[in-house]
Amino acid sequence: MGVLNFVWLTLLTVGSLAAHLPNEHGRSAEEKDGFHLNPGKKWVLLVAGSYGWNRGYRHQADVCHAYQIIKRNGIPEENIIVMMMDDIAYHPRNPTPGVIINRPNGTNVYDGVIIDYKGADVNSTNFINIITGNKAAMKSIGSGKVIEGGPHDTIFISFADHGNTGVVAFPNDFLFADDLNLALDTMFLNKMYSKMLLYFEACNSGSMFDGFLSEVTKVFAITSAGPREDSWGCYCHEDSGPYKTCLGDYFSVTWMEDLDATLFDHSEKKVTAFNNFQKIRSKVTDADVMAYGDFCAGNEKLSTYIGSPRRPPPPPSNEQRIMEKISMSSRDVEENHLKYQLAHDDQLTEHEKENIRNELRQNNEKRLIIDGVFSDIYSKIVGARPQIKKQIGELYQPKNLKLTLDMFPCYKSIIKRITESCFSLTQNPHTMNGMKIFANLCVVDNQAHYSVESYIDESCSSIPTDILNVF
Repeated sequence: MGVLNFVWLTLLTVGSLAAHLPNEHGRSAEEKDGFHLNPGKKWVLLVAGSYGWNRGYRHQADVCHAYQIIKRNGIPEENIIVMMMDDIAYHPRNPTPGVIINRPNGTNVYDGVIIDYKGADVNSTNFINIITGNKAAMKSIGSGKVIEGGPHDTIFISFADHGNTGVVAFPNDFLFADDLNLALDTMFLNKMYSKMLLYFEACNSGSMFDGFLSEVTKVFAITSAGPREDSWGCYCHEDSGPYKTCLGDYFSVTWMEDLDATLFDHSEKKVTAFNNFQKIRSKVTDADVMAYGDFCAGNEKLSTYIGSPRRPPPPPSNEQRIMEKISMSSRDVEENHLKYQLAHDDQLTEHEKENIRNELRQNNEKRLIIDGVFSDIYSKIVGARPQIKKQIGELYQPKNLKLTLDMFPCYKSIIKRITESCFSLTQNPHTMNGMKIFANLCVVDNQAHYSVESYIDESCSSIPTDILNVF
């Protein structure tokens, strides 16, 4: 071979190699050190969709804890997006202003968290625009950051909030399963990622993906509960000390504490997302942790999505120990903590006790109104169509019907009408108990909303207008 040909081939080889080496921007420390030759960036979106002390503390604490893990693992700030109301750290009920903890005697997970979207900006429309990279739509909203993914990038989304059949809640609206999966399909078609990992913490969170999430679009989703199950809060009652609410969610705390406990175990770098699912599922016993989607993406290393720390190991600390947890259904957190205070808090004055009793009494009165409305609507439905009762089930014992994409226009229409004519479904957690029957109705008959809307108007024509924050 001539000298010129040898030089030419050498340059060609070097140029080809350089073209395929990872970019420095947006890469974690482990990638720069040679653990991965993935040329893409890691994108992370952390979302807490709830508000208020008992309703939102644990979700916002989960998100702040996840942020600390992601930052520790070397993901650059420009690739991290955080959505949360941010009404907990300085809430009047916070015994340690400016501090949020995710476990008893834990460190301040709020420290250093940069929140891109807070308050009214925490909504389902912005969430969809962020994940689909719609930068124009997010101009002048919060930080304006969106996921600007490409075909070599990975995406990790952690979502913690309340949910029900086919929906997860934001403070003032719902994210529906069909809209979420349509957005994921859009991201796939636009080649916004190479692989994606989703962690969803919410009651009935499995219903967001069951039968909808494709097995060939390189998205792997892990949910805290099955399609018809409650999610569970943890570190509740005496575990929470002066905070007097659940400090975290069982599913979220489990996966994060497991990472904290194995922080410098180098064998953990080989753990896949599916391995992680199996570990979480074995430890969370109150609900069925579920997995959906593309198991090829699930067999990718977890560190591919969330990075991996590279620091000398510190001495063992309380933060790295797995603790026993007092847990309860997410739907019972607010009522149970008020009752627990009455029964066990010796420092409450008689005036404070009376205020709690009044709060519980007024809440129960409004629950009866909500239950009466749902019962009246249900009675009108089965009165007009007696045969449908066997198909959809009882109001509070609905059949376990599988959702379909074509039922959502009907379902959305009914939910919208109830919100407009009766009371807000997102701002009254107790209403979640009555929503499942309407999902079933729309599965059986996706045109049912045309008749049901008039029943809703009739049933809500004379109810009070102050139905708000009913748990």
